[in-house]
Amino acid sequence: MLKNQYLLVLLIRLFLGYIFFSAGICKLTHGNFGQLIGPPWLEEALAKYGLGLFAQVVAVSQVVIGTLLLSQRYSLLGAVMLVPMNVAILAVTTSMNWTGTPYVNTVFLLLNFVLLGLEYRKFLFLVQPNKAHKTVPVQTDTIGQNNYSWLGIGFCVLTLLMTFVDYTLTNLAALLAFASFAVTIVRSGLLTKLDLVLILLPFVAMLIMTFADLSPLMIQAVAPIVGVEALLLAYRLYLSARTKTGPDVAPTTALS
Repeated sequence: MLKNQYLLVLLIRLFLGYIFFSAGICKLTHGNFGQLIGPPWLEEALAKYGLGLFAQVVAVSQVVIGTLLLSQRYSLLGAVMLVPMNVAILAVTTSMNWTGTPYVNTVFLLLNFVLLGLEYRKFLFLVQPNKAHKTVPVQTDTIGQNNYSWLGIGFCVLTLLMTFVDYTLTNLAALLAFASFAVTIVRSGLLTKLDLVLILLPFVAMLIMTFADLSPLMIQAVAPIVGVEALLLAYRLYLSARTKTGPDVAPTTALS
C-alpha cells in the first residue's frame, strides 16, 4: 500500500503532466487537441513580432516536460525542468496583466515545489558536497521501471511528430500514450483497489478532455469525475491515517 505522500506525488505528476503535455500539443495543432490551459493561438500571436519559432520551442518544451512527468521513470527530471517553465509563464502573464492566469500558474508552481520538496533527499549533495549521501529508493521510484513506460514515451514522441502530419493521428497517438502510462502505474503492484480507481479516474478525464470535441456532453463529465476523485481521495487519506503503512523504502521484488 502506498503511503499518502506517494499517492499524492503520483496524482500531482499526472495532473501537471497532462496539463503541460496537452498545452504543448494544443499549441502545435492550433487548438485541435483538448487541453485545460492555453492559449492555443500563442504561435500566431508571437509570429506578428517575429517570434513564431520561439512559440514552437515553448510548445515542444511543454510536451517534453509533460512526457517526463507522465512517464514516472523520469518524473523527477520533468519536475526540475518545469520550474523555469512555470516561473517564465508566471512572469509573462503577470507583466501582461492577464486575468486569472497568474493565480492558476502560481498553483502549478506550488505543486511543482511540492514534488521537488518530497524528494529533497536526492538534492542534498548540491548543498552538502563534502558529505557522502546514500539515496534509498522510495516506493514511487519503482514505478515506471518497465517497458510500458518506454512505450508511453515513444507514443508521446509519435504524438509530437503527428502534430505536423494529421490531427486525428495526433489524438490516437496521445490515446496510446495515456494508456501505456496507465498500465505502467497499474502494473507496479503497489496499488490497492481504491488506489487503482484513484489513478485510473485521472486517465479517464484525460481521454474525455482530449476527445471532448466529439460531443458537447463529454466535457460535462469532467466535473463529476473530479468530484468523485476528491471524495475518494479524502476517504483514502482518512483510511491510511488509521492504518500503519510499511517502511519508506522500495520493494525488492523483481521488476517486469
